[in-house]
Amino acid sequence: MTKIITKLFLLMACTYISNTFSEEVNYLIVEGKSPPFQITHEGKSNGGIITDIVKEVFNGSPYTVKYHVLPLNRLYKIVESGQLDNWIAYDAKAWNSLSQWGDFVSEPLFSVNHTYLTCKKNPPAQIKSVSELSHQNIAIIRDFIHPELNELEDSHLLNLVPVENYSQGINLAALNRVDGFVEMELRIRFNIKNELTNNSCFQFVYMGDIIPTYSIYFSTDKRNTDINTFVNKRIKALKKANEIDKIMSRYTQTGANRLATKKTAP
Repeated sequence: MTKIITKLFLLMACTYISNTFSEEVNYLIVEGKSPPFQITHEGKSNGGIITDIVKEVFNGSPYTVKYHVLPLNRLYKIVESGQLDNWIAYDAKAWNSLSQWGDFVSEPLFSVNHTYLTCKKNPPAQIKSVSELSHQNIAIIRDFIHPELNELEDSHLLNLVPVENYSQGINLAALNRVDGFVEMELRIRFNIKNELTNNSCFQFVYMGDIIPTYSIYFSTDKRNTDINTFVNKRIKALKKANEIDKIMSRYTQTGANRLATKKTAP
């Protein structure tokens, strides 16, 4: 009888340990709109900077990661509905798109700057004031948050032209059907190379005086602070080991012309 009780106790203990240390994390991936952050193909994940970082964060941990590839608006609706627990996604404080349901991980992942891609003749090295954008038609990715540009459009200072993907934005700029295409520089350069687009007219104009450089963060479900704490510690460790820089380099060594930063502007 004692042996039976002991076996039952051990079975219950193992079950408890398994449940405690095999918690599932739901990783949210935007379908088709955010390479090289998240790269998808036919509804499945195919790597990317953020995805590779997620893999490293949870590698060898007691957590298991389940991928969810979703259209952007559906992703927001699922988070808002609360139907997924223990989710993790990326966000920026400039967007603040998930803060109602999630908490930012305090350690940032990396910083990004925006560029104005154009084929117009003799563009400036950098856009220093909103007056330089006056009455322009500027392509942006549909449903992406650009507070600075949205404010200018609301004031009737420019016109934003939503496009579904990077190919459309890049092609509109190449054909001069818009004055420029504004997006994160590393995303534009990655997509230009990925699509083997080689147009000598492309100019990358620094946008930092209009859209300041900001950081990308992870955001995690408010209902589980343990995951947030775990991810924060892992990000610090990965950065100390230069692992995030290594991941970034796999996607940002595009061989394109120099970055449109203040250091390169005359």
